[in-house]
Amino acid sequence: MGAIFRLVRELWLGRKQLGQTVERATAVITAATVPIFTVSGGRIVVKQIIGEITTVIQVLATNVRLNAVPTLGTARNLSANLNISGYAAGDLLGITGINTDAMIPPASGGALEEQTMGVIVQEGVINLISDAAPTGSVKWTLKWVPLDDGAAVAAA
Repeated sequence: MGAIFRLVRELWLGRKQLGQTVERATAVITAATVPIFTVSGGRIVVKQIIGEITTVIQVLATNVRLNAVPTLGTARNLSANLNISGYAAGDLLGITGINTDAMIPPASGGALEEQTMGVIVQEGVINLISDAAPTGSVKWTLKWVPLDDGAAVAAA
């Protein structure tokens, strides 16, 4: 009965389809590898990761990408580079779920396509990697579901 109750509750809350949500406060972009989320207690499925530009990005060639670095195992990119030079406040960034695709750039009106496939991430960190430090900042939102009992995600 307990498992059925949990399933119904998660369906009601939208967690099975949309996933749980973790938000990371807006932060400036630096020319470095910066952890944005920490995964602990088991593996998760990333359903959607969204970056919202909160302060205009300076016109300066700035390639960014996301990667996952497990506690045990080999790091892997979640996306290829995208040049975000000159992006406006309110623009949204995302990934397709295919690690060789560039991050999804913003469309007019701040619209963003939904991630086409989930990505399994092990315990460790999800990083933002940037090759420049323009003025501007990004807020990150992660929609995820646990693959293992006890899996959790926190903003880094």
